[in-house]
Amino acid sequence: MVSSTPLLVATAVAAVGCLTSQVQAHGYMYLPLAVPLAKYKKGKQISSWIVQIDPQLEADWNSISDDTALIALYADKAKESGYENDVRKLLDSDANLYGADCGYSDPDADPKDPPTDGTATFSRGIAHHGPCEIWLDDTMVLHDDDCAKTFGTADYATMKSVLKPIDYSSCSASGCMLRFYWLAFQGSNDGYVWQIYKHCVPLTGPAEGQTSTATTSSASTSSNTTQTTTTEDPASEPSTTIAPSTTTDAPVTETTQAPTADEVTVVESSATATESPGTTPSTTEKCNARKRV
Repeated sequence: MVSSTPLLVATAVAAVGCLTSQVQAHGYMYLPLAVPLAKYKKGKQISSWIVQIDPQLEADWNSISDDTALIALYADKAKESGYENDVRKLLDSDANLYGADCGYSDPDADPKDPPTDGTATFSRGIAHHGPCEIWLDDTMVLHDDDCAKTFGTADYATMKSVLKPIDYSSCSASGCMLRFYWLAFQGSNDGYVWQIYKHCVPLTGPAEGQTSTATTSSASTSSNTTQTTTTEDPASEPSTTIAPSTTTDAPVTETTQAPTADEVTVVESSATATESPGTTPSTTEKCNARKRV
């Protein structure tokens, strides 16, 4: 009789590895620092995804065999649906489906000074493939169709992802709101699911040494002549967008006195498990999702 013990042990180890990699992939905006809400919903922390749903762009997602094809399929379907190079437009289109504005971060926290080196830092390595964006009020300052490929690190558990280049000059001298969006593709037993991350960080103004290019007239566009709308100059393949763009989808959130960075209570795991994010399904709990659009 052949013992089944080795098989059971191997299965258990594999399951633990999948669960660990799922947790380790979480994170939050670290520089400038996103402050957690005083009260979390359902025990979630600022590093948690705010919703996990089935892919909402109609496509045969389960037919994908590699990460390159996965990103290409998303980019193609996003273009068809009017969300090309505009993750914010998609994720802010339905708060009930894609999660609340700012996720588990506090938009009323004390404003932070932006980095002076033209970067923003995520709390750990971005491990899941998928697009991410950074906005300053209504100006896009960074977009990439595959942030894990562009900004991922050799060890996502111990090395932070540095997103760049970011021009903070479009922030008003009186302050602005930094908004981070990440649509992470997570493997599951049933194929792919979407994990949504949203973080808000009030800023004091442009980076030290920069002059604000923000305008005060609501009837005029920004004085930065390099700006384009997010639907112009469509790219045929995933790319990083450096030039800012404008939208009117989300209002500016005023900042008031609120918890400071000292109140950050996020506990980052010290697990040393490594991950090969991408198409290998991992065990995860899925939420009931609404019908794809």
